[in-house]
Amino acid sequence: MSDGHSLIELGETIACLTKRLQQACDDEGISSPSVNDVNAASRKSLLETDASAAFELAQALRELEVLAQSPRLSLGILALATLDASILGVIAEFQIASLVPLNGSISYGELSQKTGLDEGRLVRVIRYAVVNFIFREEPVGHVRHTYLSAHLARSPNFNIFVQTVSHVFSLTNAALPLAFRRWPNTAVQTETAHNVAQQTELSFYRWMDANPSMRDMFHKGMVGVSQEGQRLQDVDIRAYPWDKLPENATVVDIGGGWGHVVKDLAELFPSYIFIVQDLQCVVDTAQAMWKEDAARTDKITNVSFQAHNYFDRQPVEGADVYYMRHTVHSNPDKEAIALLSAIVPAMKPGARILVSEYLAPGEEDVASFAKLDFKPMRQMDIMALALCNSGERTKEEYARLFLEASPKLVLKNTYQVPDDPTSCMFEAVYEE
Repeated sequence: MSDGHSLIELGETIACLTKRLQQACDDEGISSPSVNDVNAASRKSLLETDASAAFELAQALRELEVLAQSPRLSLGILALATLDASILGVIAEFQIASLVPLNGSISYGELSQKTGLDEGRLVRVIRYAVVNFIFREEPVGHVRHTYLSAHLARSPNFNIFVQTVSHVFSLTNAALPLAFRRWPNTAVQTETAHNVAQQTELSFYRWMDANPSMRDMFHKGMVGVSQEGQRLQDVDIRAYPWDKLPENATVVDIGGGWGHVVKDLAELFPSYIFIVQDLQCVVDTAQAMWKEDAARTDKITNVSFQAHNYFDRQPVEGADVYYMRHTVHSNPDKEAIALLSAIVPAMKPGARILVSEYLAPGEEDVASFAKLDFKPMRQMDIMALALCNSGERTKEEYARLFLEASPKLVLKNTYQVPDDPTSCMFEAVYEE
């Protein structure tokens, strides 16, 4: 059993990795970033420059931080981490980052007038955020951007993602202990932290159907997390060999929401036929959203939308790919097998089911359990548990799901990209 790293070992590791990252920046002609460097947010990040070194550095710094703070302080900060999310939610809700000039400052008084927030409350929110390097107060009474807050100002999709977390997920996440106490052993979708938090007997997705404003916020958030969040949709596009499909391939995006992934794919592969399926209420909104983006979507002629409940038999027969992103992980095993089984009757030999989710490491990969770069996967896993009593799965668990859906569904391949070790495309092929 490892005893962890000593202070000296961590210090040497941090120094070595810092030099490595600085050299990578020098090689690419990128100036060394700092947390107060507003323009650094628009340049290539350290993660994009050398992902391996950046992840290793963050891991070593996190370990050193725990040692420096002591268990009492470290655990105390974790216990109140919901406040970090709440403050970030306030910043996104009132578009505070976009109201602060990128090159300059704004007084609390003026910012209060623009947001409509009481100045005293606003000061307390900003000063909490400053502790997390989101904004800085310089001079006293004036707010300026930092590396992090400038990203919020430049990334409206990320703001939408944060708002979705605040509106849809945060209450549920906080209710997880109460849900575990009430239902310690359950895989039922109506016995979740969501049910406790929202005081409802409806499952998460049925509750959203009954609350259109929350449903729309959720789908906006899915666009946000895919384009600016922790699990980008371009991973799906880069990881899978889409160009190896037949020239006139048909791709069905099941549970595809507003078609944000297909929009990119359709532009890259104009000869393919794309069909986005979701519930009628989602499809109606999606089509309206595409009309609003007419400058782009009018040029896309190979995409159509279709109302479909993915537990019903798949209506598009003979497609080449049945693609699902962030869909299977929202369902416990029983429901996941049911939705996969509903696709099988429509499949031709050689057709594929392509599932895009996080890849949970198996017990043989115990070294990854404490890695910081795996935390987004763990966060998504616990959120799926809190919302739906479901979660992320290992490669072996996906192979079993496919097999239980049909003995003709065989997990053939998994696809990943080097800069995202936790995102995965699971490819099951229908074999006669």
